[in-house]
Amino acid sequence: MRLIENWFSERYSDNLQLSFRIKDQLLSIKTDYQRIDLFDTYDFGKLLSIDGTVQLTEKDEYIYHEMITMIPYYFNSKPSRVLIIGGGDGGAARRLVDLGIENIVNVEIDGNVVEVAKKYFPAISSSFKEKKVNLIIGDGIKYIKESKDKFDRIIIDSTDPVGPAEGLFSEEFYKDIQSHLTPNGIVVTQSGSPYYQPTALSMAHNGMARIFKYVKTYCAFIPTYPSGLWSFTMASSEEFKKRDEPTVTGKYFNKDILEGSFYLPEFVKNLIK
Repeated sequence: MRLIENWFSERYSDNLQLSFRIKDQLLSIKTDYQRIDLFDTYDFGKLLSIDGTVQLTEKDEYIYHEMITMIPYYFNSKPSRVLIIGGGDGGAARRLVDLGIENIVNVEIDGNVVEVAKKYFPAISSSFKEKKVNLIIGDGIKYIKESKDKFDRIIIDSTDPVGPAEGLFSEEFYKDIQSHLTPNGIVVTQSGSPYYQPTALSMAHNGMARIFKYVKTYCAFIPTYPSGLWSFTMASSEEFKKRDEPTVTGKYFNKDILEGSFYLPEFVKNLIK
C-alpha cells in the first residue's frame, strides 16, 4: 500500500498499481492479525483495505458477495445450513439471508473487521443483526477441526493466502472441510486474480482436486480487484447439478451469469490443468 497526498494505491507488481483519489482516511489500525485502513474515495465511496489490499468498496462490493454465494447456491440440493469462514464485513451473510437460508454460522478471526463494518458499512453488516446468523469471533481452521456440525455449503471468504489466511488454502484444510459437508454439499473459496495471483488459483484448485472428485472454477469482473478478473473455485464429492428452478436476479448475478461464468479464458484453463 502507498499513501501519497490524497491517493491510496494498491501495488500489483513492481511496475503497476491501482490508485484511488481519496477525500479522507477514516481509519488506520493495527490488530493482532492485520492492518485495517478505511478511506473515503471519490469514485467508489468508502473503501476497506486490509494489509494494503482492497477488500471491498461501497460501489462494487455486491459483485463479489453475489458471486461467492449465489453461484454455489443453485447447484445440488437446496441449502439450508451454511458456514462462512472469514466474511467479517457481513456481505456474504447478507446475501445468504436474502436467499432465505435459515441457519448461517459466520466465523471471523478478527473482531476488529466486524466492528469496522458495523460502524462504516451498516447496510452490508446488517446481516449480523439477523437471528439466522450466528457470528463467532474465532479461528476458522480451529473451528473446523473442533466442530461436529455438517453444512450444505461452506464459503471461504478470506483474504489472500498470506498471513492468517494462508492455512485456508491448504490441502489439510480442504480435507477437514470435506468431513463437515453433507453428502452433496459444496465448498467455495475466492481464489484470486488469475492474471496477478495465479499461485492462489492453483493452490485452491489443485488443493481441492486432491480431496474432492469434482472441482469447478468460475470468474467475475470486479473493477477494484487486481486486473478486474477475479476467480472463485468450488468443489464437491458429488457431480454438480444445477437445480431446475427460477434464478433470483441480483445487481450483477442473473441466469446468464450462472452459466457463463464457467466459460474460462484459455490461460485460466491452463492454470488449473
